[in-house]
Amino acid sequence: MTGSWCLENSGHFCLTLSLNKSPEEVMEIYGADASNARLMPAKEVPSIPPSGTSLRSGRLGEWSFGIEFDNFIGSTYKIMRDLSERTESIILFRTAKALKSFHYVTNGKVAEQFDPGYLPSIRGKSSYRFAEQVHVLTATNLDPVAACLRVIARRTGHELTTEKIHGPLLTAIIDEPDRVALSHPDPPLLFPGVPRESSRRLGRLL
Repeated sequence: MTGSWCLENSGHFCLTLSLNKSPEEVMEIYGADASNARLMPAKEVPSIPPSGTSLRSGRLGEWSFGIEFDNFIGSTYKIMRDLSERTESIILFRTAKALKSFHYVTNGKVAEQFDPGYLPSIRGKSSYRFAEQVHVLTATNLDPVAACLRVIARRTGHELTTEKIHGPLLTAIIDEPDRVALSHPDPPLLFPGVPRESSRRLGRLL
């Protein structure tokens, strides 16, 4: 990452934010062993296995976030469901193929879901009307991901800055997660959600 880098310009990332959960809880839900995660800046993150992911987690006030840039798993149904148990979670991701998606999940139920910048994709409607807020901003020619980040900052009361992402965050490497199991729990997370199943622990020590 260079000094001019910012998240909205990243071509491939997954950001999750969960209210009243700790960074350690976020780590465990992703399948990492929080007791062996280490606090480190971005420049010290170890190499990522070919099919693994690097998870970095920190606090934004009452919210904790998880951020991934390689082979991310935070957008899988099971993790979204577990992150939102007894609380609310926001998930924003963009893939290398330019697919963008925003999910707002409460207690395992998808309240609102849409592809930023594409109105026909909207499903559900939460009390925060995130899709409407994003549409108002994109109508002024703001980039859809930048618009989502601005709307997320309004909800959380905190901006996820470049300095925060570069700085010391709780970090773990997750080796070869079972993406099929994570993406398709039995039954899947739908409108409405399903009872929680515990995420299987994955990963290795740093």
